[in-house]
Amino acid sequence: MNSAIPRRRLRRNREVMRMRIRGVIGISTGSKSNPGRRPVQAQSMLWRNVNNTQDTLLYNARIGSDSNALLMQGGHITWVGRAGEQGSRCSSTGQPDDARILPRNMGGRRLLPGFHDNHVHALTLGDLAGRPDLTGLDEEAIRRVVREALVAEGDTREPFLAFGWDYPGWHYPHRRVLDDISADRPIALFQFSGHGACVNTAMLKVLGIDERTPDPAGGVIVRDSDGSPTGVLRDAAANPIHQKRFFRLNMNRAGLRERFLKAFEIFNRHGITSIGDNTWLVPSVWALNRMRRRGELTCRVHSWPYGASRIAARTMALAYYDGALLRRGPWKYFLDGAFSTHTAWLCEAYENDAGNVGTPVLHGDQLSSVLGFLTRRGLSGAFHAIGDRAVKEFLDRSEATATADPDRFRLLRHRLEHVQIVQQTDIPRFAKTGVLVAAQPHAIGDMEKDIRLIGETRARQAYPYRSLLDAGAALSFGSDAPAEPTLAPLEGIHKAVNRDSNERVSVEEAIRCYTEGSAYAEGSEHWKGRLEPGFVADVVALSKDIYEVPAEAIRTIKVDETILNGRVVYSRIS
Repeated sequence: MNSAIPRRRLRRNREVMRMRIRGVIGISTGSKSNPGRRPVQAQSMLWRNVNNTQDTLLYNARIGSDSNALLMQGGHITWVGRAGEQGSRCSSTGQPDDARILPRNMGGRRLLPGFHDNHVHALTLGDLAGRPDLTGLDEEAIRRVVREALVAEGDTREPFLAFGWDYPGWHYPHRRVLDDISADRPIALFQFSGHGACVNTAMLKVLGIDERTPDPAGGVIVRDSDGSPTGVLRDAAANPIHQKRFFRLNMNRAGLRERFLKAFEIFNRHGITSIGDNTWLVPSVWALNRMRRRGELTCRVHSWPYGASRIAARTMALAYYDGALLRRGPWKYFLDGAFSTHTAWLCEAYENDAGNVGTPVLHGDQLSSVLGFLTRRGLSGAFHAIGDRAVKEFLDRSEATATADPDRFRLLRHRLEHVQIVQQTDIPRFAKTGVLVAAQPHAIGDMEKDIRLIGETRARQAYPYRSLLDAGAALSFGSDAPAEPTLAPLEGIHKAVNRDSNERVSVEEAIRCYTEGSAYAEGSEHWKGRLEPGFVADVVALSKDIYEVPAEAIRTIKVDETILNGRVVYSRIS
C-alpha cells in the first residue's frame, strides 16, 4: 500500500477541520448565526478515567459546624464526623480504623468544598499569563511597558497583544499613542473586559479599517471628528483580532497544553477545583482530554461550545466527555457588550454618553429563534447580558418561549451571565421562569467609575445579589477570568460580603454561591459542591476560619491547600 495516501488524507482532513473551525469563529466571510442540530454527547460511566488516589483521612480540621474529620476514598467523601466519637472512622488522635488509610493532620484549618468558578476563559487566561499586564496603568506607564516588551521580543512583524488597561487610567486611548511606539508592527491593547481594544495604524491596516469602513453589527469603530478611526474598537469591531489569535492557539497542540497548564495552576492556587469554561472550539476539548488521560487535568471543566454557528455543535460533538472531569456545557451567546466600553445594552442612556444606550447583539426574533431551538433540542444556553435592557429582553423572550412547556424550559436551566444591572420589576421573573443568574462579584470594585458610567441611582442598584436571593433566584458566582484583575474566590466573597450597599450577602451565602450555586448552574449539584458522604472529594483548606475572622479580613485569608478528587493539586502545607 502506498503510505503517501494516508498522509494525503490526513492533511486533507486537517484542512477540512481548519475550515470548519474558521467557520465557527467567524473568520470566513459570509458566515451567519444559525443554530444547529443537537450534538450527540459521548455516553460514559460517571467516574470512568478518573485517576486513582490514596485513601486519606483529614483530621484536626474545621468542617461544617461541628465536624473535625473527613475520609476520602476512591475520589469521594465516604465519611464526615468527629474523631474519637462512637461510629467514628478514626481515634481522637486521628488514627484511622484501617491501616491502609493515610492520616493527615490539617492543623485546625477550615475546610470548604473546592471553589467552583462559574465563568472563565481558561485558554485566554493561560495565554495572557506570559504577556504584559496593563492593569491599573496610566498612559505613560503603558507606553513604557509596551516599549520594553517590544524590545524584549526583538525584530518581528507578528502582531503584539497585551491586556488589562481601562478608563480612566488611560483617559484618551488613541492610535497615535501606539504609532509613537511602533509605526510598523501591528499593536492591539485590549481593555480589561475584553470588549474593546486600542490599536495602532498598522493594525488598522491589517484589519482593513479606514474612514470608509462601516461599524460592524454589534460593534463600534470610534472615530475622530473628521471620520477617521481613533484606533479604539468596541465589541464586534475588535472581534477579528480575538478570532485570529484564538484560531492560531487552537491549531497549536503543544501551545494549547502549555496554556491550559498555566491556567489550571492559577485556578488551583486560588482553591478552584471546577470551572465553567468558554472553550468554544473542539481542538481545545481534544487537548483537555489528552491532559485528562495524563493526569494533568487539575480542574473539572464544564466545556461550553460557541453557539453562534451550527458548526460549533458539530465539531464539539466530535469530542469525548468523560462526565466527571470533562463535561459538555451550555451553548454560549452574547446579548450585549460591557459597561466600560459603553456597549452594555441599557434601558436608559449612559450618564456620560448622552443618547447612547449600548449595543444589542442577539435580540428580537433572532433571540426567540435561538431559545426555541435550544428548548426543542433539550440544550442549555449561557447568555452574556450585562445591561438591564439585555436582561429584560431575555426574560421577555424566555417567558414567551416557555409558554408551551414551562416545566421543560425550567429543567434546561438557561443562564444569564453577569447581570450587572436589572430593573427592579424584573428581579422576580428569574424564579418564575427558572432562568439562572451566573454573576461575578469581582466586578463590584469601583463605585465612582460606575456612577460616572450609569449615574448614582443605577450604580447603587447594580449587582443586586441580595434582591435576587430574596426573590428566590438561583445565583452562582465566578470571575470571568481574565476579564477582571483577579479571579480569587476569596476576593469575590470579600466584595460580595463587604460592599457598601443593601445588596450585600452573608458569608454563608457567598460561599454557597461559589460552591453549591455553581454546581446547580451546571446540573451537578447532586455530586459536588458539598463536603458530605457521596460527594466528590474536592476540598480547599484555608489559612484562617472564614466564619470567624472579621468580614473585612476575608481578603487576607490564603488558600493553603487544594484537593481535587482526593488528590492534592496545590499545597503550602509543609
